[in-house]
Amino acid sequence: MKRLSFKTQIYISLAILVCFFAFEQIFKMGIFHNVAWIIIGLLFFINPVWPKSVDWRNHAELKKGIRIGSVLVIIVFGFLTRYVV
Repeated sequence: MKRLSFKTQIYISLAILVCFFAFEQIFKMGIFHNVAWIIIGLLFFINPVWPKSVDWRNHAELKKGIRIGSVLVIIVFGFLTRYVV
């Protein structure tokens, strides 16, 4: 199975944010922004990728760090932050 690159995954994350921001503005429900951050966090948790500039480091540590960061994104931006329209 071919994995997404870091650049492609960042572009997908940006597209998700823009789409869910549009949904948030159309439906006047702030929960869409939280759902977008949860999806982005899950995207990086399932497929932990990093930029080529740090590819020289230990890949096991990088993968663990990306997964920890994605869980923090899910918790902080997905569950703790309240977005109002």
